[in-house]
Amino acid sequence: MKRKLLLVLPKTSQIEYGNMKFISSLTRRKGGMLSSSLAVVAGLTPDEFDVRIIDENLETINFDENFDIVGITGFPDQIDMAGGIAEKFRKRGALIVCGGPSVSISPERWSAFADVLIRGEAERIWPRFIADYLTGSYKTEYWEKEKFELNNMPVPDYSSIPTEIINQYMVGLVQTSRGCPFNCEFCSVIVYLGRKMRYKPVDTALREVDQLYKMGFRLVFLADDNFAANRETAKNILRALRDWNRKLKNPMGFITQVSIDTAKDDEFLELAVEAGMRSVFIGIETPNTDSLKESGKLHNINANVLNDVKKFQEHGIFVQSGCIVGFDSDDLSIFQRQFDFFSKTGVAMISVYPLQAADGTRLKERVIKEGRYIDQNESSIKGSENKSIFNTVTIKPKQMTVSQLQQGVFWLLWKLYNPLNFTNRVKIFFETFENSPKKNRLNIPKPRLSIEVIGMIWRIFKYYIFSAGRDEKTALSQMLGYARRSCLPNRYNLVISAFLTMKNTQKMILEEEPLVDKITYPIKKE
Repeated sequence: MKRKLLLVLPKTSQIEYGNMKFISSLTRRKGGMLSSSLAVVAGLTPDEFDVRIIDENLETINFDENFDIVGITGFPDQIDMAGGIAEKFRKRGALIVCGGPSVSISPERWSAFADVLIRGEAERIWPRFIADYLTGSYKTEYWEKEKFELNNMPVPDYSSIPTEIINQYMVGLVQTSRGCPFNCEFCSVIVYLGRKMRYKPVDTALREVDQLYKMGFRLVFLADDNFAANRETAKNILRALRDWNRKLKNPMGFITQVSIDTAKDDEFLELAVEAGMRSVFIGIETPNTDSLKESGKLHNINANVLNDVKKFQEHGIFVQSGCIVGFDSDDLSIFQRQFDFFSKTGVAMISVYPLQAADGTRLKERVIKEGRYIDQNESSIKGSENKSIFNTVTIKPKQMTVSQLQQGVFWLLWKLYNPLNFTNRVKIFFETFENSPKKNRLNIPKPRLSIEVIGMIWRIFKYYIFSAGRDEKTALSQMLGYARRSCLPNRYNLVISAFLTMKNTQKMILEEEPLVDKITYPIKKE
């Protein structure tokens, strides 16, 4: 009989931007983004094992089932859930193996419940662990210190995930590179993946995209921390995606992450939009130059952010952004400054975070020395089981209190996602594209409306008629009006995505703080 291997992604925090449960009634899908990490591990596992992958956000784990090995991965906010899973399966005799970025950076947080720790990238050490396990000579820790070159990457194996679960995800995921050349003080990516860029061969990346297309996905996140860091390599990937996409009746759309300096490369932008790039996430973070300097995000200082965002929009690429508050250089005026700044950008989808001292970062080292670090086990005012992006702060700010920081985050996010403010930023995007001197020269793939999208439109229409408030109705009507007057091929997909994001974020905030509309701007206490 084959040995049984269970690979688990524990349930994430109920309050986070990627959690789609708040709008599942409109989308009929409870999963946001399909993760490829456990599928890669499955692809590295030999035939001696019967593999099962469970995303606990979508499936309930049967703890009465016996497994020889239970592999668990996750982020820091999932450690408590991972520990509970490990405890239940260990009682049934399973070997508990934990790996992933959090395990690699802070193994001490996982060692209490893991029998084996997989530290570093798994491509070389997972097969080594499995070989040792089969001979009964496995170690308690496997540590891959070398960075794995991506030339021989296995194609992720999703075969152990039921089709009905796959169909719950909104977006597929392909990682084409690892690493980031920048050195931001608060970023843990470079701690785990390094600053040297490593790319997969173009044909490998294309094979993974094609696999997801055949699985039914029509939108894929290129999950690179800085897709365009090596501009020429990224362009080669875009050319291949463009040529592949042009052969399809219903082309694939793409999202990725890039740095703001990418706006300077017109060839890259044109290739991106021709390949099907609909949206990019850019870490704009803050308009406070002093905060950018202190965090080492120097490439944003050298940018004219408003003009650079406009360059993406002129090519029909929708920009999403991260926003961080609570830097040492931030006083209480920062929340209004952030709102005023983003109101000018045409960036509708904005993720607001209080500055966090992640494990392994230079920022954490610094605030520990300064006596301002709050350990993540003590960082949530609602307890470890109810952590969220809103109630968790790991740094004592310099120019405000923790409570003022949390108050300011609520005030800023609620104001940014006010339907009329949100719609105004969508309007800026459409106006920028329609006034673009480039729009008539762009060969943008035109998506087709699938049965699923038509069903989603129908549910949104019913929500609009029977449930939406006055401001919501006005906002959706205006966004649809901008789309009708635009020649952007994917304009209606964009409006649907924007409206769903707006609703999801509003519901997420209200679940954490039902009285958020009563929260006032934080003021200095005498």
